[in-house]
Amino acid sequence: MKGAANTRRGLCSSRLIEKGLRNLLQNWTPLLVVVVLLCLFTQPCSSKTKVHLHAIIPDHFTASRELEAVFVPSFLPFKRNFQYGKVFDVFDPSHNVTFLRFDDPMEILRAVCSDVLGSPTVTLVIINNPHWIRRRPDANTYVLDLAQTLGLPVISWDADFSGSPKEPEDSLALQIAPTIQHQARAIFSLLQRYNWTQFSVVTSHVAGYQQFLSTLQNLAMYSQQNAKVTVSGEKRKRFKVLQEVLIRDWRNMTDVRRELSKLSGTDTRIIVMHSSSGAECVTILEEAAGIGLTGREYQWILTQTAIAKSARVNKAFPIGTLGLMYNHELEAMKRALRTAVKIWFTALLAMSQRPANIHQTITFPQPRSCNQSDIDLMWKDGRKMYNYLQNIRLPREPQLQFDGNGTLRQTELIIINCQWHDNRPNAKKWQEVGRWMRHGLVMRDIVWPGGAAIPPSGMPARAFLRIATLEEKPYVMYINPNPYGKCSDHAVHCRIYERDNKKRRLSNTTIPMCCVGLSIDLLRVFSRELNFDFDLHEVEDGMWGAVDKATGRWNGPIRMLIDRETDMVITSLKINPDRAKAVRFSVPFLETGITIVVSLREGAISPTAFLEPYDYPSWCLILVFSVHATGASIFIFEWLSPFGLNRGKTFYPDHKFSLFRSFWMIWAMLFSAAVDTDGPKGTSSRFLANIWALFALVFLASYTANLAAFMITKEEYYDLTGIQDWRLQNPTHMKPPFKYATIPEGSTETNIRNNHPTMYTYMKPYNKPSVGLGIEAVKTGEIMAFIYDATVLEYYVGKDPGCRLRTVGNWYAMTGYGVAFPPGNNNPWIEKINKVIFQLLENGEMERLQKFWLAGACYFEKDKKGVSNKTLGILNFTSAFILLGGGVLLSLVLLVLECFYFRFGRRYLRRFNSCQFCNLVSLSLGKSLSIEDTGQAVVQQQQQQQKRCRDQVCDTQIWRLKHQLDLAMLKIENLQNQISSTATSTTQPDITRQLAYQDSDYSRYNGAARRHTARDIFSETDRLLTEDNCDSRSEGGGTRRIRRSPSYTCAVGGDLLSDGQRLSNKSRHLEGKMYVGVDSSGNSSESVL
Repeated sequence: MKGAANTRRGLCSSRLIEKGLRNLLQNWTPLLVVVVLLCLFTQPCSSKTKVHLHAIIPDHFTASRELEAVFVPSFLPFKRNFQYGKVFDVFDPSHNVTFLRFDDPMEILRAVCSDVLGSPTVTLVIINNPHWIRRRPDANTYVLDLAQTLGLPVISWDADFSGSPKEPEDSLALQIAPTIQHQARAIFSLLQRYNWTQFSVVTSHVAGYQQFLSTLQNLAMYSQQNAKVTVSGEKRKRFKVLQEVLIRDWRNMTDVRRELSKLSGTDTRIIVMHSSSGAECVTILEEAAGIGLTGREYQWILTQTAIAKSARVNKAFPIGTLGLMYNHELEAMKRALRTAVKIWFTALLAMSQRPANIHQTITFPQPRSCNQSDIDLMWKDGRKMYNYLQNIRLPREPQLQFDGNGTLRQTELIIINCQWHDNRPNAKKWQEVGRWMRHGLVMRDIVWPGGAAIPPSGMPARAFLRIATLEEKPYVMYINPNPYGKCSDHAVHCRIYERDNKKRRLSNTTIPMCCVGLSIDLLRVFSRELNFDFDLHEVEDGMWGAVDKATGRWNGPIRMLIDRETDMVITSLKINPDRAKAVRFSVPFLETGITIVVSLREGAISPTAFLEPYDYPSWCLILVFSVHATGASIFIFEWLSPFGLNRGKTFYPDHKFSLFRSFWMIWAMLFSAAVDTDGPKGTSSRFLANIWALFALVFLASYTANLAAFMITKEEYYDLTGIQDWRLQNPTHMKPPFKYATIPEGSTETNIRNNHPTMYTYMKPYNKPSVGLGIEAVKTGEIMAFIYDATVLEYYVGKDPGCRLRTVGNWYAMTGYGVAFPPGNNNPWIEKINKVIFQLLENGEMERLQKFWLAGACYFEKDKKGVSNKTLGILNFTSAFILLGGGVLLSLVLLVLECFYFRFGRRYLRRFNSCQFCNLVSLSLGKSLSIEDTGQAVVQQQQQQQKRCRDQVCDTQIWRLKHQLDLAMLKIENLQNQISSTATSTTQPDITRQLAYQDSDYSRYNGAARRHTARDIFSETDRLLTEDNCDSRSEGGGTRRIRRSPSYTCAVGGDLLSDGQRLSNKSRHLEGKMYVGVDSSGNSSESVL
C-alpha cells in the first residue's frame, strides 16, 4: 500500500514538474529566441578586441628590474578604476617589455619580429636615457625608424631628443621628454628676465642645432615685430641675435679659435651654446677663455646636451655659467613609464566610447611574423591610433597635452648654475637655482660671472661719439627748445652756429637747439641699438664737402672727418666717388639722385582754349571745308530739284532760298542756334540737311565733352627732360635766357662741374646758398629751374603751400645717402651701423620713415587726375571772353564794310547783275541793288508824305480809283488772252468752255504774282502806284507789282466787282497777289495757292 502510494505520489510530482516546464517554455520562448538570434547575428558576447602595449628599454644591470617592476603591474590601477571599466568591456589589453642588451641592429630586429609583431601590438613605448644607461645613439633612431615603417605609434621618453626627425604629418611619435625647442624657450625666458636684449649663439653639428637656432631666431623676430608698448604702458623688450657661430670641427683648434674670434670686438656679452657634452664643450670653452670671452662681462648659457654627465664640473666651465637640464634619473624613467601607460589607457577610453564606430573604422592588427611574405606587416590604421593618443585630455594634468609636432605643450626644466663647491677655489659644482614651469620662470640666488652679486648688463659699456650734421629738410631741421630748455620726444639736443641769410657764420660760439628729421630718427635708432651717447653739433663752415680748386683741400664735414674732429657725420650726405676715396661710408640708407624743380607760371591761360578740343587741321576740315561744301551742295541740289528752284524755271514767292541762306542754315544747325532759317524744298537737299544735322549732333557732343578740360587754367611750366635738356645746355637760345642754379660747394655742383663744365660756368652767378632760397627764387621767377638732390626737392614739392612746384625730368647720377666715418679700415662702428641699416631695410622701418618725412599733401593733388573741385573764376573763361571780344571787333569791321558797300559798291555791282545772279547768291544782296540811294529815298518819301490825303474820304476815293484801274488792266489782259486763244483754235468754243477756261485762268492767278503785259499801256497807273506808300518791289529785281491791302477790301465793298461773273463778288488782293473766291471778310472758300 505504501509502495502504491509512493508510486502515485511520484507520478503526481513528475506531472507537476512537466506542467511547470511546459508553462515556462510557453512564457519564455520569445526571450530565448531573441537571445539566440543576438548571439548568432552579432559578435559573441564574450569576444573582445585584443590590444597590446610593448615597451623597449636598454638593458641595465640594476635599472632593468626596477623598470620592469614598474611597467608590469601598471595595468592594475586602471582595472580597479571604474572610470576605465568601459575599456576592459571593449578591449582585452595586454603589455610586455623587451630589454636590449647590445643595441645592435640584429637584436633590435629580432625583438621587433618576435615580441612586437608576435602580439597584437598597437603602441610602442621607448625609453632612451644616455645619461643613465649607456647606449649607441643610432640604436634609438633605428627603433623609431622601424616603428615608423610598421605604422606603429610610439610614446617616447628620450633624454637626447632634439626635435621631430620627420614632418608633423609623417611622424607617429609622441615625445614626453623636454625637447630642444623647450630649452630654447626657457633660455629666452632667462634673457627676458634679466633684460639681455642682444646675444650670440655658438653651436656645433650636434643633433637639433638647426631647430635650436631657428627657435631663437623666431622668438627674437617676434619680439621685434610685436608692439613696442603694452596695454599697461610698459615698453616691450626687443631682442636681437648679434652673431651665429657654427663650430664645424671642434678637434681643429685653429678653426674653433677663428670662429669664436667673430665674437671678439663686438657688442656680444651673452653667449648661448648648444653642443655635445664632453671634450667638444670643454674645447670650445677653453678656446673662448683664450680670446677673452669668459670674463666678468660675459654670461654663458648652456643647453642640456652641453653639460657633462659626470658629477664633477670641468675647470673649463666659468663660474656663473647657467645651464638647463631636467631630471633624467631612474625615478624620471619610472615616471615616464607610468605616464606612457596613462596616455595609452586614456586613448583606449576615448575609443571605447563608440565601439561600433571603432570596429568599423579601425582594423586592429593580429599577431604576425616577419617570415610571412604573403601579408603586409604595416598597420594601415596606425595613424588613427596615433591621433587618439595625440588628442588626449587629462583634467587633473593639464601639462599632459601635445602640439601638432607630437611634443608636450608645457614641460618643466631645471636651471642650474656653476658655483664654487664649499668655497674651494679649485672645486666647482652645478647648483639648482630655478625652474622653468608652465606658470613661468622661478629663480633663486645665482652666482654671476666673476663672483659678482648682480647680473651682467648684457652689453658693453655705453660709448660716447661726436657727431656732426648740417641742416637740410626733411633730414635735419632745427627747432627751438621749450621754455624749460627741453626737446620733444622725437628731437635731440644739438649745437648750431648763428648764421646770416647767406649761411655765413656770425660767431664762433654755438647755441643750443633741438634737431628733428629723418636722419635724426636714424641717429636715435643707432643710439638705442648700439648703446652709445653722442654730442650732435653743426659743421663749422656750413659747406657740404667739396674740394677747393685753389687749395686742393676738402671743406665741410669731409674736412672734419679727415682731421678727426668728429667721429661720425649723419645728415643728407650723398655718396660719390670723390668722397668715398677721402672718408668711409656706411651702406646707403636711402636712394637719391639729381633732379630739377620748376614752378607753375601764374595766370598761364591759353587764349585759344575753346579751339583746343580739336587740332587745327580738324577745325579747318570742319569749319572751312565741311560747312561750305555741304552748304554749296544743298543749294546746288535745291537749284536742280524740280520741287525746289528748278533751275529758275519755277518761281515761288514764298520760297526764299539762296546760297548764303544755305550757309546760314548750315551754321545755325552746326551750333544749334535759335534763329530763323529758310529750309530747302527739294527731297535731296532736305536729306542732305538731315545728314548735316546728325553730323552737327556728333560734333557738338564731342566738343562739349572735351571743352571743360581746356577752359580751365592751363598749368604751364618748363617740362625739362633732364640734365641733358637743350634749355640747360644752351640757355641763351631762349629769349629771355633760361636761368637755373644749385647750391655751391656741394655734390650736385661737383657733378655738374666735372661732367658739364659749360653749365657750371653759366649757372655759377645764379647759385643760391640754401635750398630754401633756391626754391623761393624759382617761385618768384628770379630763376626758371633749380637743380639739387631728388629726395630733398621732392619734399619741398610735396610741402609747397600752393602746390605750385613740379619736379621734371629723369633722375640723374643715381646714388644714396650714407653715414660718413673718418678714414681707416679699423673702425668697428661701420659694421655696426651697416647691420642696423640692413635690419631697418628688412623690417620696413626705413620705408615707414621715408613715407612719414618725405610725403606731402601736394602728392595727393597730383595723383587726382581728371578730378577738380575748385570753383571756376574769370580766368578760366579767358578764352571765351577773348572769342566774344574778337567777335565784337569783327562785327564792327563788317559794319564798316557794309556801309562802304552800300554807299560805293552797289553802283559797280549793278552793272554785272543783268542776269540777277546776285539773287542766287544772296536774296539780301539782290534786294540791296534795287534800293535807291538813301538821299533820294528820303526826298521821295517826304514828297509822298505831302501828297497824302488829310481825311479818310479822300483816301477812300483814291483807293477806289486805283482799284478801278486795276480791274481795267485785268480785263484788258483777259481780252488779250481770249484773242490769242481764238486765233490759234480751229473751232469756236462755246460760251461755257470759255467761262470754264476763264475760271481756270483766274484760279491760276490765286496766290501768284500777276503778269504785267500791259505795263507799257498803263504807264499812268504805274505812276500812281509808285506814288502810293504801300506798293512794293520783289526781292528778285526792280519790276513793280500791284499791291492791295485788306483794309481796301473792306472799304470798297462788293458792288465794284459786279462787272463780270468770272470774278464774282469773292476776290481779294493781298501783298501784291489776287485771290479769287475770297469774300471781303477774309473767309476763304478756295484753297490759297
